[in-house]
Amino acid sequence: MPNFVGNLTQKYSYRQYFYHQIVGGLFGIALLLELPGLPVQAQSDLSPGFPKDRPEALSESSSKNSPKASPEDYPQLCQNPDQNSSQSSSQSSDQPDLTALVHPDTGERASHWLLSTSNWIANPEIAAAQFIQELGTQIVIQANISPWPTIHQQARGARVPVIMYHDILPDKEVFFDVTVEEFKQQLESIRQAGATPISLDELMTHLETGKSLPPKPILLTFDDGYAGHYKIVYPLLQDYNYPAVFSIFTDKVEGKIVGRSRLTWAQLREMAADPLVTIAAHSITHPPDLTDLPDVQLEQEILQSKKILEEKLGIPIRYFTYPEGKYDERVTAWVKAAGYRGALTMDDSENRFSNQSKSLLAIDRFGQSGLSQALEQAWGGLQLSAWQAAFDFDAPVVKSEITLEKFP
Repeated sequence: MPNFVGNLTQKYSYRQYFYHQIVGGLFGIALLLELPGLPVQAQSDLSPGFPKDRPEALSESSSKNSPKASPEDYPQLCQNPDQNSSQSSSQSSDQPDLTALVHPDTGERASHWLLSTSNWIANPEIAAAQFIQELGTQIVIQANISPWPTIHQQARGARVPVIMYHDILPDKEVFFDVTVEEFKQQLESIRQAGATPISLDELMTHLETGKSLPPKPILLTFDDGYAGHYKIVYPLLQDYNYPAVFSIFTDKVEGKIVGRSRLTWAQLREMAADPLVTIAAHSITHPPDLTDLPDVQLEQEILQSKKILEEKLGIPIRYFTYPEGKYDERVTAWVKAAGYRGALTMDDSENRFSNQSKSLLAIDRFGQSGLSQALEQAWGGLQLSAWQAAFDFDAPVVKSEITLEKFP
């Protein structure tokens, strides 16, 4: 009589072995690509629903790889620059504390992730399908990256506003100031509109690859480093769980430029340690027009401001904000030479979506007075095609209209 049980067990073992080999190989590829979904960072006191470690905190300072600039060679310096918490002394065992190990993107506890892993081992077909789906998405993104600093063509169709603020204080002193009550109302308007504030890293990935963003994405930025940014803005951002960019010119923090209120280095270090916050360089002295400066001064304002912030804050500074929004090809060449990934600008005469920008080194912004228009028109763009095992009948129907030379 045939041994049906033995034959079935043998076939099942072969099948399991085959899928285990696939999962192992895909897991290795995932590590090389640094795919999301792996618990790679231990962190205590995690804020619910938000990562405690930003991508740039896991990489080496860009200053180590930045080309050395000089006034003679700035036009040739056009290379792409983008190429744990302490252990508790109360631990009585050498075993790792799994309650402190969390997913870097979702905050999922290690125990949950380990349970998922055990399910993958028991059902390797599911694991293989999940990895293939994730790899497919990443391959689509990587294949769609435009040459830096060009904005991806698919991203051109989206409308992602970058909102620019300056000082937030109880009473206005100049016309572009915003009062505390006005700012609270604007944050509430963002929430009620169903908009999703994003980080500058997320915007850059979108502009580089065409990867879609949430339906109503918006980026908040605050220039110059006023005391109100720490005392008023930062606590409110934490309450709403909204990310933002703070552009700092270092002489103001040092107290060398007197006048209005300023942040301190201690306050900046606290803010920079929060994943909600991205710090951008905004020069050293905030000159009114960088295009008027000789190359020796441009090197100081653009390269040295980056170096000072990195040394004081202990983080890589990957973005630059042009003072007064003014730049030209020569200024942009120094921004490239410094190793920045992107740069923010502004135009007092016109609000433009980031997708309309000239390049990643000249990302346009809205003045805060244009927030209503920005919220009404914001759109995250078309979804990139993902690998699917079958037709997705639940996918939303999207109509895309293109006009060429005034003909739809």
